[in-house]
Amino acid sequence: MDNTTLWVALLTAATAVGASWVTNRGNAQAARIQTRAAAEAAHTARGREARRTTHLDFIEQANDMRILYLRIPKYFKVEDAESRLASLADLRDQLRDSYRPFLRSLAVVSLECHSGPIAAAKAVHAASGEAYGRLAAAEEDVREAEGFLRALDAYRASVDSFIEAARQAERET
Repeated sequence: MDNTTLWVALLTAATAVGASWVTNRGNAQAARIQTRAAAEAAHTARGREARRTTHLDFIEQANDMRILYLRIPKYFKVEDAESRLASLADLRDQLRDSYRPFLRSLAVVSLECHSGPIAAAKAVHAASGEAYGRLAAAEEDVREAEGFLRALDAYRASVDSFIEAARQAERET
């Protein structure tokens, strides 16, 4: 074998080793980039799912309270004051019991969600407090029932506003 053939063989081998090394580095870098992109996509998806679950939980708690609030107006028409007060007190107790999970879900919304749903959830909380206060006033004087009904309408509207804010936040993410 002459020197030229040896040099060509060595040069070919070195080129092959160099090309292999460059290709390997490129593949490794591409794999790192792909892994990072997949991790970011998974993180984004988990965050979106956590917010969606948080929205749904808050809506469920608010609707549970709405159902209780909607049962109240029929008792304002009960003529027997003792029966009316007993029924309203029972519903008020049920509302109070449903308030703890409602507050928990409000706290989670405050931690997990964007500013739009947070503000809307706080409005639901304020409207709930107003309705509960109006209920207490209506228990003492049935003529205050109209104030409760207005507060109930405001509560229902605030829940609807939260749903819209959550829907909007889902579209933006």
